[in-house]
Amino acid sequence: MLEYSPMAKRFIRISLAVKFRLLFGPALLVVIGAALMVPWYFMEVLSEQSVEAPTRELTRLRLAEWQRVHQKNLTDAHKNSRVVELYTAGKRSAGEAVSPHAPFDPEAEIREGPVFRIINVSLPKKDLDRPAQKARKFFVKNPEKRVVWRKARNMQDKPVYRGFRAVRNTAACNECHKDNRKPALRFAPGQLIGLIDVTLPTSAASVSQLWWARSAIIAGGVFAVVLALVIFSVIAHRIVLRPVRKLRELSDKVADGDMTVRSSLRTGDEWQRLGESFNEMLTAITDQHNKLRAANRAVELNLIEMGERNLALFEANQVKTEFLANISHELRTPLNSIIGFADLLCESEEERTARYGTNVSTAAKNLLAMINDMLDLAKIEAGKANVRFDKVSAIDSCQTILTLMQPLADKKNITLLAAIDAKTPIISTDGGKLQQILFNLVSNAIKFTPSGGMVTLSVQPSESRGASLPEEVLFAIADTGPGISEADQAHIFEKFYQVDPTLTKETTGTGLGLAICKELAMLLGGKLSLHSATGEGTTFSLTLPIREKQ
Repeated sequence: MLEYSPMAKRFIRISLAVKFRLLFGPALLVVIGAALMVPWYFMEVLSEQSVEAPTRELTRLRLAEWQRVHQKNLTDAHKNSRVVELYTAGKRSAGEAVSPHAPFDPEAEIREGPVFRIINVSLPKKDLDRPAQKARKFFVKNPEKRVVWRKARNMQDKPVYRGFRAVRNTAACNECHKDNRKPALRFAPGQLIGLIDVTLPTSAASVSQLWWARSAIIAGGVFAVVLALVIFSVIAHRIVLRPVRKLRELSDKVADGDMTVRSSLRTGDEWQRLGESFNEMLTAITDQHNKLRAANRAVELNLIEMGERNLALFEANQVKTEFLANISHELRTPLNSIIGFADLLCESEEERTARYGTNVSTAAKNLLAMINDMLDLAKIEAGKANVRFDKVSAIDSCQTILTLMQPLADKKNITLLAAIDAKTPIISTDGGKLQQILFNLVSNAIKFTPSGGMVTLSVQPSESRGASLPEEVLFAIADTGPGISEADQAHIFEKFYQVDPTLTKETTGTGLGLAICKELAMLLGGKLSLHSATGEGTTFSLTLPIREKQ
């Protein structure tokens, strides 16, 4: 059964719910604050515009009183004005001494006016303070306007409102003053001739109502923020946070190895679709795991079956090897007897009997050679081949093989050459096994080389890359025979394998010689290789270490 390693869980410092509140709260404050700025601004504007009504009414009454009385001394006209007297009643003017018997006025409002201010035609700014000058400029640029008010400060540096009404020349004025020859009283129709100036306290702007309105706006904004946060928290919890928490719990169970859990979200939106996709993914993973589990079981069964078969084959091979070793040993004794009696028949004076004896002797010797090869190979495969390492002269071994193989080469009219490097060192190996390898290779070379050919046995030290002294000795057996094709080279060292019979119809063999040479070379710690091409001869190379490998 497959096991699931637990998924690494990361420590979450800030939850998604807290992030929602932290991000939505300031955003909501900005939105509601921006929305409340508009009524805040207009409430202040409306509060200040409430000054216009008393300004308009006071200046209208003063203008009507002046038109009715029409005093010639305009500078002191306000001293006898009933409107000014009523407006400033109960309030002290600038510079007025405070009577100890006067009632206490907590607001200390200073009302002034309405005062009639004359505009000099040649010096329009004369006798006008800065608020009055600004009002004159406004009326000059806007002849259709009658009343304007400005924020200002009185002589006690307290905030007040200054209201102004424009007094213009009319047709009635021209009719009344047509015979007047004073240049100062001659004005163009509609020309600004004066201002009615009135000072109003800040209480005229309904400041207390403005602050109540501002407090109401702030309280409404705070209530809206709190209510929006509560509603958003409920909505976010139901629509976002709850599905996220369920999916997170589901993923944690899957990470812990529980593949049977499934999502049960029924929100009818993308969350439900995400849960269904999660379920489909879990189903697909479970199916894949089941398939992998079944495949693993099948592989395990196959491995067990293959192991049993390999064991059976190994045991059968051991039995076969032991059988071949035993039967080969048992066959050698009668074969030697047959060869001995056949050799006696060869010495018979009767030609027919001698010929039969020669045939029997030749066949028996071939059979004995085959049995010897099979016995050697069986011992090697069974691990019973004994290797005795000793100091061996590679030069003497090559000369011995050349001496033994010279009669066979002369018989086939083949030139047997030696290329021996006198610097070849003494090596540590099994001399008998080495001579067996060289004997097989040289005999094969003579066997497959046509008459008139040449076989060369060479030996020389082989230097390894990066080593100052040679570590190996190279034996090479080269012939001028028909060569071996690439297809045959891949199988040439297999047991009982022989090249194309058309090339070897005149030779005999079991196909075990090269296989035995390959195994013996490996036992000695060396390697056997070949280089050949069709029609160019063959070269077998045997490489052996100079010192015994530990």
